[in-house]
Order: sequence, then structure tokens, then C-alpha cells
Amino acid sequence: MSEEIIDKFCEIYQQLNKDNLSDLDKVYSKDVIFIDAVHQLQGIDKLKIYFQKLYNNISFCQFQIEQVISEQGQASIIWTMTFAHNQLNSGAAIKLNGCSHLKFDKKIYYHRDYLDMGEMVYEHLPLLGRIVKFIKKRVSQ
Repeated sequence: MSEEIIDKFCEIYQQLNKDNLSDLDKVYSKDVIFIDAVHQLQGIDKLKIYFQKLYNNISFCQFQIEQVISEQGQASIIWTMTFAHNQLNSGAAIKLNGCSHLKFDKKIYYHRDYLDMGEMVYEHLPLLGRIVKFIKKRVSQ
């Protein structure tokens, strides 16, 4: 059963859009805890509202699952997200690598995303982007 829920999760996320958010009910528990770089919320209804707002603000979003590591009720999903937002990167596509940590039994009850907000947003803002890129360059020397 555990591998089935993770397989279903990967399938749903690779097809997810604003019109099929109800599919999230198939993999998440009613009281799921969801954490990302900017939000923490609890409950499938709040998660769907959050995703609806995200999808309303972007031109498109697609997930490519790169790797799944799963054992004993936990999984790490390594993914690449490609998305476009008209106020970031002049509306051009942005690729972002990230990882989701999931905990599950019959359904997923904990989901935490790890990603680089600089790579996702800050680097694509006109003034702030130059500053973030400069700082990253300085730190890596």
C-alpha cells in the first residue's frame, strides 16, 4: 500500500493544474500538514485553497519527478519544477530543483518542501535579483 500511495502522488503531481486539485484528496489525509518555504498549513481544504491561489498567479507549472526514495512510511521525492509567472524572469520559464519529504500510512499526513527561494523568486526580480546573484557569487569564492 505504501508504494502505491507514493506512485499515485507522483502521478498526480506530474499532471497537477488548477482544474484537477480535487485529485489531491486521493493521496492526502484530511488533516495533512503542509510546509514550504513561505507557508505552513494544516488540512486538505486549506492546501487546495493555497494551491488554487498559486495556480491563479502563474502561466503554467509542471513537475518532473527525478527520484523517489521510500521506506517505512516516509519518502523523499526529488523533483524539478518548471513554471512561468508574468512578473518573474520577464514571463519566461523558470526551472527549480527541490525535494519533498513525505510521511504516510494509508495517505500522506505530512508534506514538507525544500527549495531555494532565491532560485525560485528573488533572482528573477529586477533589482533584488542582481543583489542575490552577487551575494551567491561572493560566497562561493
